[in-house]
Amino acid sequence: HFYKRLKNLHSILINRTLFKLKMVTVSPTNAAIEFGVLEPRESWLRSWIPFLRWTPTSPQKVKEAEENLLKYVKTESEGFYVNIGTVNGEECRIWTRKFGFKEPGRVPLVMIHGMGAGLAMFAMNFDSLAKERMVYAIDLPGFGRSSRVNFSSDPAEIEDQYTTCIEQWRKSVGLKKMNLLGHSFGGHLTALYALKYPQNINLAILADPWGMTERPSEVVPRRNIPVWVKALASVLQHFNPLWGLRASGPAGPWLVTRWRPDLIRKYEDLLGTGNSSLISEYLFHCNGHNPTGESAFHRLMTGFGWANNPMLPRMKYLDKNVEMKVLYGSNSWMTHLKENDFTEAGVEAAIGVEYIED
Repeated sequence: HFYKRLKNLHSILINRTLFKLKMVTVSPTNAAIEFGVLEPRESWLRSWIPFLRWTPTSPQKVKEAEENLLKYVKTESEGFYVNIGTVNGEECRIWTRKFGFKEPGRVPLVMIHGMGAGLAMFAMNFDSLAKERMVYAIDLPGFGRSSRVNFSSDPAEIEDQYTTCIEQWRKSVGLKKMNLLGHSFGGHLTALYALKYPQNINLAILADPWGMTERPSEVVPRRNIPVWVKALASVLQHFNPLWGLRASGPAGPWLVTRWRPDLIRKYEDLLGTGNSSLISEYLFHCNGHNPTGESAFHRLMTGFGWANNPMLPRMKYLDKNVEMKVLYGSNSWMTHLKENDFTEAGVEAAIGVEYIED
């Protein structure tokens, strides 16, 4: 009886896969743009036996969490997948949303989120930014609603794979030039892209960019740290940054609220009092799946949050014709650089640095 039931399950899985394939449709004007797809994909075991999920999430829940947030954005948007081919031999689809309308003479803006986030975290910005130009926002591969492809274990190759993904996305969508804005880890990738593909950049914007400077040789703590804390920290640095979120299972959304109450509060003006839990739900479901992007980010790190190959020394190779802006929030934990820091690093391109008060 067991083997008969197993055979029936196998048939059901095949039929379900065929049904999913039939649901995928492509744009009549661009074969790379796909509809009717749902990423990140789950293993068949998790898909068919939900009670095995210690982390209570699914591709459908990520979709719903994003849509619940974007209901508060007044500008209409269209969502679709862009099939960019393969990464490490795995098919890669990048979840994309397009806001506003194409304005003649206006270069579109492309927005890239940071580590552990997704495109809906820009919800407070879409309405104002889409008034004057078309705005695209993407979920990076390995994050949010995009494919959870496995990246290389080599840091240099990871950076190259991500910049190639962004370039393949640009070509697949059909953009000639773009204003590219990246926040945090997205800022790191924006700088990398500008270094490799300067001809495609109208303006590069690094918002609180991660990984600009090297880890200080000596960090003086503000207070004495117990030995056991240092020992625990030395162990935890070998884990993915958000492993605790997944390990917490059903308590994950509550943990996000406790972990970043400042972030949750920032969205109260958009969402209204009592709805800020939509942020914690969204972040939980974005990060509850196979953390391939997070693992790639972790391989680019040294210690707690420092880049093993910082960006500032590499910026001297930036094409002098590239225009770049670097934005810092007043309460950002990122190292605040000034314009003369770029000049001293040998950067010839025009780089403006702005500090934004909260």
